[in-house]
Amino acid sequence: MVRSASYFPAVFALAAYLSVAGISQNAQAAPAPGLSQQTGSSGAPDSLPPLSDPATVGEIREFLRLSGDMDSLRIRWIASLDKNRALGAPYWPESFWTAIKDEMRNTDLLPMYITLFQHDVSRDLMQEVLETYHRLGVDHFQGSPACFKLGDPKLGLAADMDKLKLAKTQEVVNKVYAVYKPQIKAARLKYQADHPGWVDK
Repeated sequence: MVRSASYFPAVFALAAYLSVAGISQNAQAAPAPGLSQQTGSSGAPDSLPPLSDPATVGEIREFLRLSGDMDSLRIRWIASLDKNRALGAPYWPESFWTAIKDEMRNTDLLPMYITLFQHDVSRDLMQEVLETYHRLGVDHFQGSPACFKLGDPKLGLAADMDKLKLAKTQEVVNKVYAVYKPQIKAARLKYQADHPGWVDK
């Protein structure tokens, strides 16, 4: 017996893979964490309380503008979708993939960065980072003392970043899937009729 809802786990698996494997800056990133691994129901960390004197929202926004970190993450995020389309089911319509990419382009990633940076980057450190950026310029920030100081907390946040990326990817894929569910269900039935004996992975 073929389960009528078996196409949805494939959507979830795609979301999990893209969130960590496809957009990780670490070439040897670990497999995507499951939702049971110290996460809430959305896949996000249960709690990331801010420091007593964290970097402000304005400072974080300015850092992201200067560093380009958020823009480069979005580019990798979208590119990972094309690189890993084999994870999807063969009957998923092209418009479904296109809609996911459009949602990725329009998703606000700033709240994710605010949560992370305010958890582990102090206002004093962020002010030093921004002052160095403005004094040395973007091209010469790398290798500066401020760059190395920022590297330590960013490295410590890597695991939490992966969990937030997982939650954000699930949010995007689930949002698009909710719209395309009837179309995907019909396409699946047609594919089964055209390919007798085929079952979902």
